[in-house]
Amino acid sequence: MPAAPKDMQTTIAQLQAELNREHGKLAALREVGQSLARTFDWDTLVQELLTQVTRILEAEKATLFVLDEDANALHSRLMVGGQPMDIRLSLGQGLAGWVAQTGRSLNVKDAYRDVRFDGEWDRLTGFRTTSALCVPVKDHRGSIMGVLQVLNRHQSYFSLEDETMLAALAAQAAISLENSKLFLSVLDKNMELLETKDRLEQKVRELDVLFEIAQVSASAVEPEDLLEGVLARAMRAVGAEAGSILLGEEESGDLHFCCAVGGDPERLKRVTVHPGQGICGYVAQHKEPLVVNDVNKDPRHSQAIADSVGYHPHSVLCVPLALDDGSGALELLNKGQGKAAFTDDDLKLASMIAGHVSTAIKLSRARREREHEHRLAVIGQLLSGVVHDLRGPMTVIKGYTQLLRSEEDEAQRTQYTDAVLRQLETVNAMTGEVLAFARGQSNLLVRKVYLAAFLKDVAEQLRAELDGRPIKVELELDDRGTAYFDEQKVRRALYNLARNAAQAIGNEPGRIVLAVARGEEGELRISCTDNGPGVPAEIRGRVFESFATHGKPEGTGLGLAIVRKVALDHGGQVEMNSQPGHTVFTLAIPQQPRGVDGQSIAPPPSQVDA
Repeated sequence: MPAAPKDMQTTIAQLQAELNREHGKLAALREVGQSLARTFDWDTLVQELLTQVTRILEAEKATLFVLDEDANALHSRLMVGGQPMDIRLSLGQGLAGWVAQTGRSLNVKDAYRDVRFDGEWDRLTGFRTTSALCVPVKDHRGSIMGVLQVLNRHQSYFSLEDETMLAALAAQAAISLENSKLFLSVLDKNMELLETKDRLEQKVRELDVLFEIAQVSASAVEPEDLLEGVLARAMRAVGAEAGSILLGEEESGDLHFCCAVGGDPERLKRVTVHPGQGICGYVAQHKEPLVVNDVNKDPRHSQAIADSVGYHPHSVLCVPLALDDGSGALELLNKGQGKAAFTDDDLKLASMIAGHVSTAIKLSRARREREHEHRLAVIGQLLSGVVHDLRGPMTVIKGYTQLLRSEEDEAQRTQYTDAVLRQLETVNAMTGEVLAFARGQSNLLVRKVYLAAFLKDVAEQLRAELDGRPIKVELELDDRGTAYFDEQKVRRALYNLARNAAQAIGNEPGRIVLAVARGEEGELRISCTDNGPGVPAEIRGRVFESFATHGKPEGTGLGLAIVRKVALDHGGQVEMNSQPGHTVFTLAIPQQPRGVDGQSIAPPPSQVDA
């Protein structure tokens, strides 16, 4: 085969070289794309882009200008002599500014002969610009993001092919830069979400603590229990190692430790903090919260108090308590075992907790005051009841005492004496009931009672009390067995029922019947029946209320209220059926009795008096 002409060989060589250059460009574009895809970090991305652009276009230098839309200017960052230098160009300023303003590419063979060129940065950096090629960098919407600029091609000036290549690189750069911005934006949003999540979790923890404190405040019976529960939750909320709650006296202002964690508990009870003494004394006196993260540098810190309580803190958070009658403070010590500092958020939370503590203390004091007033009122009612019921035993004692004065028979005198002693036991039981209530106790002595003997004795005492009046006291003993109840209280209830009946009958001939039987469910039913005029209609609905009386000159309105209380104390009830000529009050006492609070009042066999 004949050899190809020389011109053809030259053409083939040129085409091959051109093909190789195109392959090189494609390879370079692919390499740039791969390099830019390896990172989303903005600084790394820009550095990688400029390095590749400089290599591919055989230039001395490449710069990426980014458009700052708010400032309406271009911004870039260069390293000059090992130091960073910021370049800022207004739109239209210099070659890059012209490209950003017009959105068109610019290829300059001799920069200093172009009126658009600004040589100020050459003078500042010591660089000498000859040729320059600038292309706009546009996002997917076609908006200008910045300008990609290369300077000083090594062999000659930049060609049209270089311009095309730089435009392609700018397009790739735009995609990478957009992705980087999007990625960084997502990261920023994620960071914001994480921070928001952390803040929400902190708020939830704070709300949980406040809710627990509210529960403790509502459920605590004693003030000490309330303060201890609040202190424990306040310490947990801020991560404190120790803490205390101090309350001051209204007159002197001296503070005392009501509860504390940390230090010697026995020594704490003997410590008195004077007004203004130490950080807690200062806070209580001035009503100002304090955060001291190094107590050794604060002159208000009292070493003497620390020595007294046996605990030496490093950091202190103290907030005042808002009390009407005296001062107080909530003190939290050593966050993170003294390795962390108390923050403003800790102070806000502690202040909220202190507000709840102050309110809880006020409510507790008010509740105790109300209970005290109520107890005094009930004691007054009990005393009224005792005074009301003392008349019966005193009348019987008086009668037997008069009989004793004239009785010579020893056996009869002994009988009268025993009757007086029984009445004195009744008086002693009534006064003991008042004393027990004043001490916060509830006496109910449930024991086995022989019904026949019990009711015969009650009837005998009533006959003695009604001696001289035309009223008969009779018994109907359908049950002569035994039952369990408080003998003195039931005796007192029956006396009141019988006396009420006698007062209703007046001086007319009458009849009172005490009866005992068993109900369908086995409860004991003791009734008092009289043939008096009956309970007036106007008070039947409130006959068991205290001080409800009608038409009885000597009545106090306490008798039936006492009967009802005796029934309720036994877990039973009192029933009334009244009409003219026939009135019945029935005391129903369960023989598996339960008190008004739902607790069984029947004692175990070992505690029942046989």
